Amino acid sequence: MMKQPHREHRGEKRPTFLYRKPEGEVLALIIHHLDAQSCRFSGKFILIRGFGRGRRHRYTIGRMEAFVTPEIEWSALAPIGVVVATALLTLVLELFLPPTRRTPLIAVGLLGLALAAYFQVAIWQGAVVTFGAMVVADSLGSVLGLAVLGATALTLLVSEDYLQARGLRYGEFYPLVLFASAGALAMLTTTNLMVMFIGLEMLSLALYVLAGLSRMETRSEESALKYFLLGAFASAFLLYGIALLYGAQGTVDIRVIALSTEEASTGALLMASAILILIGLAFKASLVPFHLWTPDVYQGAPTVATVYMSAVAKVAAFGVLIRITLSVAPALELWGALLWWLSMLTMIVGNAAALVQRDAKRMLAYSSVAHAGYLTVGLASANATGVAGMIYYLVAYSLMTVGAFAVLGLMARAGDATTVDALQGLYRRSPFAAHAMAILLLSLAGIPPTAGFWGKWYLFFAAVEANQWLLASVLALTSVVGAAYYLRLVFSLYAEPRMPTVAWCVPAPVFAALLACALGLIGLGVLPASLTDAARHAARQVTVELPADAPSDAQARK
Repeated sequence: MMKQPHREHRGEKRPTFLYRKPEGEVLALIIHHLDAQSCRFSGKFILIRGFGRGRRHRYTIGRMEAFVTPEIEWSALAPIGVVVATALLTLVLELFLPPTRRTPLIAVGLLGLALAAYFQVAIWQGAVVTFGAMVVADSLGSVLGLAVLGATALTLLVSEDYLQARGLRYGEFYPLVLFASAGALAMLTTTNLMVMFIGLEMLSLALYVLAGLSRMETRSEESALKYFLLGAFASAFLLYGIALLYGAQGTVDIRVIALSTEEASTGALLMASAILILIGLAFKASLVPFHLWTPDVYQGAPTVATVYMSAVAKVAAFGVLIRITLSVAPALELWGALLWWLSMLTMIVGNAAALVQRDAKRMLAYSSVAHAGYLTVGLASANATGVAGMIYYLVAYSLMTVGAFAVLGLMARAGDATTVDALQGLYRRSPFAAHAMAILLLSLAGIPPTAGFWGKWYLFFAAVEANQWLLASVLALTSVVGAAYYLRLVFSLYAEPRMPTVAWCVPAPVFAALLACALGLIGLGVLPASLTDAARHAARQVTVELPADAPSDAQARK
């Protein structure tokens, strides 16, 4: 490479350096400012491409801002890095362990999750922005990240005994779960939609494999194929929406979108991108009418896979929806109106469908759809109370759904069916499992003093505070409908069984997981301030751009 002098470019009085490559390509650097101490400069690169040789050249000039190495706060990436490293370690260890010994993999996974939780707590109160503003470690990401790590740890505890009893001795289950958790954490700690999409695909690809883990069961293979095909369509909608958003706003950073003017919200391109993004995320969150995959996948997948996806996927999806809603809602009224209708339909359809189900896994799947509708009430309210209520309810929902599906996994392990009738007389077979299931169902029904009651109360109050009276009324009425089928199951747990039963014991890891879920729900119900304070702090951090007045029911329905 030969350095050649060059005259000033268009009369600019700045130092100019010109480098000519042998093939005739010229790279000129015009330096605006040079800091001698930090050796950093600000300037522009000018790329001049010459065609041919000699004096006759045709030039095309392109400008690019000078690259400056971004400041990196590694503490913000520590939880994700630890989980990825743990997944890789379990992947290597699995090669040296016999199929009958998976306990070391679980131990390594739990240690890695504990270390990731430590780093997550370390950044609890802060708001670290790093990696060129693509990574944001704030209280919202910390609280929901801890929920993801907790649900992952509980999944590992209940997995080994179930997998061995069902003959699913696949060591790849553990690294897949950890990689999926890393993707969920990435979704929760970014405001860049492309980074969010990468994390979402990392989570989704692992869930597709987990859904089809029972390779000898046709129903499991069918659920995996259905989940994959519909998930691919949803991802395409989401990615297309992100592309349109970039075309409309020139950025994929949702914090910059929050600064959009009111005039920009009238653009057809921005509205189209918002609709496509909402369709993609509504599929992941199981919102009606994008919920049809949920009952089939939850029923057909191995129960331990259902335990994981029912909690982690919903926490990650709603974490992203919170950030996008708080950025888009002030500038785009259509977004709030769509959320209003999605919430209304999801609460009604989810509870109505769950009321007539005879399979317990399918019933819990439709109830998870209904709970997604409850959570969307907080989004439609678009206020700090709604965000705090969503954060609280997501943590409580993770404990409720993990514990409930874990009990069904115990029944499947013992050779029992997972129908609603099979739950009758569970107390005769395992008193502890029956007591734990009763607490979990009472919390799902919203009966005090469990955490489920406070979660619904906060969301109801958020709707009232936002003048969403119709939405609040539907939430209350559908909660009564949900309590009907939950309490029916609670009564059947202690009824006399119709057929002779055989008692079975609860393995120690599953016992610990169910005990943690039950005590956690009671503790958060008796002392809700332990979580609501953190939820309110996170809500205050992410709602600083919200308007003072939320739209009323009449405005939302327009």
